[in-house]
Amino acid sequence: MRSRAAAGLVGLLAAGALVATTAPTAVADDTGTTGRPAPTARADSFGTLWNILPPGSRGNVTPLDLAALGGSTATPSKPTNAADQLEMYDALTRQTPGSIDPGDLDRLYKRADLTPATVVSTQTPRAGTTIQRDAYGVPFITGATFEDTEFGAGYAAIQDRMFLMDVLRHTGAGRMAEFTGNTPGNVAMDQSQLRSAFYTPAEAEAQVAAAAADAGPYGARLLSGVDAFLAGINQAQQDLCPTVAAPTCPAEYVGLQKTPTAWTRADIVYVASLVGGIFGKGGGGETANAAWWQALKKKFGQQRALRIYADLREENDPEAPTTATRRTTYDAKPFNPSLPGVALPDLKGPTAPGTGATLRGSAPAPSGAEPSLDLPGGVHVDLSQLGAHGMSNALLVSGKESKTGKPLAVMGPQTGYFAPQLLVEQVLNGPGIQARGVAFAGANLFVQLGRGVDYAWSATSAGSDVVDTVVERLCNADGSKPSVTSTGYRVDGACVPMQSDVHTETTTPNFTAPAPATTYRFQVLRTRHGIVQQRTTVKGKPVALVLQRSTYGHEVDSVLGFGLFNDPGFVHDAASFQQAAGQIDYTFNWFYADDRDISYFSSGLLPKRSKKVEPDLPHWAGRRFDWKGWLPFKKHVHQTDPQRGYLVSWNNKPAPGFAAADDTWSYGPVYRSQALEKRLQHQIRGKRKIDLPGLVGVMAGGATADSRAAYTLPWLLKVIGKDPQLAPVTTLLKGWLRDGAMRVDRDRNGTYEDQAAIALFDAWWESGSRSVAYDVMGDRLGGLVRKLPQGLDDHPRSGQGSSFNGIAWYGYLSKDLRTVLGKKVDAPYSTGYCGQGSLAACRTTLRASLAAAVARVLSDQGKSSVNQLTYDKTQDDIRANTAGIVGVRPIDWQNRPTFQQVVSFFGHR
Repeated sequence: MRSRAAAGLVGLLAAGALVATTAPTAVADDTGTTGRPAPTARADSFGTLWNILPPGSRGNVTPLDLAALGGSTATPSKPTNAADQLEMYDALTRQTPGSIDPGDLDRLYKRADLTPATVVSTQTPRAGTTIQRDAYGVPFITGATFEDTEFGAGYAAIQDRMFLMDVLRHTGAGRMAEFTGNTPGNVAMDQSQLRSAFYTPAEAEAQVAAAAADAGPYGARLLSGVDAFLAGINQAQQDLCPTVAAPTCPAEYVGLQKTPTAWTRADIVYVASLVGGIFGKGGGGETANAAWWQALKKKFGQQRALRIYADLREENDPEAPTTATRRTTYDAKPFNPSLPGVALPDLKGPTAPGTGATLRGSAPAPSGAEPSLDLPGGVHVDLSQLGAHGMSNALLVSGKESKTGKPLAVMGPQTGYFAPQLLVEQVLNGPGIQARGVAFAGANLFVQLGRGVDYAWSATSAGSDVVDTVVERLCNADGSKPSVTSTGYRVDGACVPMQSDVHTETTTPNFTAPAPATTYRFQVLRTRHGIVQQRTTVKGKPVALVLQRSTYGHEVDSVLGFGLFNDPGFVHDAASFQQAAGQIDYTFNWFYADDRDISYFSSGLLPKRSKKVEPDLPHWAGRRFDWKGWLPFKKHVHQTDPQRGYLVSWNNKPAPGFAAADDTWSYGPVYRSQALEKRLQHQIRGKRKIDLPGLVGVMAGGATADSRAAYTLPWLLKVIGKDPQLAPVTTLLKGWLRDGAMRVDRDRNGTYEDQAAIALFDAWWESGSRSVAYDVMGDRLGGLVRKLPQGLDDHPRSGQGSSFNGIAWYGYLSKDLRTVLGKKVDAPYSTGYCGQGSLAACRTTLRASLAAAVARVLSDQGKSSVNQLTYDKTQDDIRANTAGIVGVRPIDWQNRPTFQQVVSFFGHR
């Protein structure tokens, strides 16, 4: 198979390593004191773990549930287990981080054992499969065989996420308008998915068989597991919803007047393609970079533009915080737009559509609509927010920095907030599989993030570069002159027709989307490199722009790695965990902890690029410029037990020398991971050690910090200096900094403690088209400051919790202003931006900028003094996307993983 270490793994699997084992070990109480070895220890006695997944485990709502609820917002007790973890999750921000003690862990999290503390229900959906549920509704699935366990995983998932899983498979297949209704958002979502991951049903099904064939002796087992999982799904659907009138059928189907259809292997691929396309990829921004480069060159000339591009790209900034300390190089070379493989699209050239365009005989697609999911009951879900904000964090401390002398971890994925959640929790126990944790609903054959017998693991999105923009030369088979509407392309001198498909879907009216029945016919064009996005010209010659993704056509290959994570016969230490992570083709940072080690491996099917191409820019198709294979296992970023005693990740740069993907410009001196790392360093400074509640406190402190303000505002104020007219303003802002630049309302009196400063700084950072970031950088860039292909902010007001991620402007201001002030700066910019490098001119710019922001916000609020300013903190509230007919209440903002584990192991098999 294409993954790096498959041959060795297959040998181990074939040798019979797939056996679940437990052994006697030391036991521990809840406070972390190690006791005497137990002669017959249960698996749960290897450590003490907690987790949380708001709002709750159960997500199906029947018409009877809806009637009993008497509304559309779940409560902690109704429907049962639908929102009983939400209040625990919200309670974290009520507590001062430094005051968290061992007793608080049971109040803020639930225990994450492998056996249920209480059994509320038991069922046997088929002989050999038992599903027990605990007080939180978590399913504990036990199978007599591997296939019985997988059957149970599918069955329980439908009990918990039936309608959501249907939404995910239809979205992945580009058929949301067909499923939930003909709305502009649904149609645009389908077009977007076709451009990302189009497959015919036959192609999708074939991927499952191909992945199994590549897995060698393990392949037959995977295939039987997939089919058993599907059998569980289909049996549960039949049991719950034989017709939409059945009392156990989820209420959404009544509104749609649709009975769910049987799942196939293709549906698993469609769900995997959707999830991988959001969380597990990086790169693909070459076309936007090309436009920026050409604009820079036009304004500043070649040499000066090269320097400015390198400044702002920050591809390998030595000041960037990294997770690993060991240098690991990848694509690390200076920007060079003159290489022979570079193909720059003409900025004003003619264009023709690529994939997703409507064809003759199709109803016209709504123009200008943004992709979204429009669900029954007027529910609107914007998945673009998920792509921008769906990130994660991890804090792991080695035994040498821990009070127990054993590793500690607080970690989890940030996948947005939904009701029910995109993730589903499960406990799997059968031959070759023993794990507890979460997985994306519909792709939950295995636990994807969670714990095993005596180890735990998690992930953050790495965003490494697995997507390139390839430029194909267009041609006509008859030899005539090509144009941007041509559908042939050059391969080794011959004119080859693009693979052309028509994606047809017919919508039907329903109670919540009553638009008349409509048939859409969408164009799909593909070359050997991938899906055609657009046709245009390069130097006047017609070309097609194609996105080449390393995981395209291989969406389910990573299932091998997830299976190994769940197998206690394979994963038994940090090294074996890294080998399993090496089998995952999607680009994630993987973290591991047991009672001995903490470990990190950054996965992804990373291409080795031709030396003749510039990774930041589109490149020509052809043998000279095509990928040259894959980065081997040993050259991936990885580290176990770093000397500094910890691992921290919040989607920051993986390692020194590891070049940022072409769509990632934010690996500069400011990243939100500092809000965790600096707090952790403070806790373990000197000879002090940290305990598990202390590590939770570090996470909680970072969760309510305004990272943007914490690491840019001090330099803004230093440049402004002492200005009598601005003294009340700067005093207010300095007071907020002394309080930690927090956005928190611990006493729940309805306001943030420093609301006046927050209102002012928010207005200063971004107010309409005005921003202090534009003012600083605009002194040099002029009008180009608004053309940089990078977002200005990632603000809590998005309502998705995760904030301050991946914004290059934070680092730009830090580095440039420190340089202007004469501070020591590693790898300073080639030129000054604020005041064009003059401190006096920069000070004038910033004083004027702040004064203008003060005038705007005072006018907007009708106040005469900055101390009177208010901030409506409900703007920041986490507003869970209702992914069904019943939602949950908003909760206070916190920047925290959606699913989170608290981990402490004290023994080993």
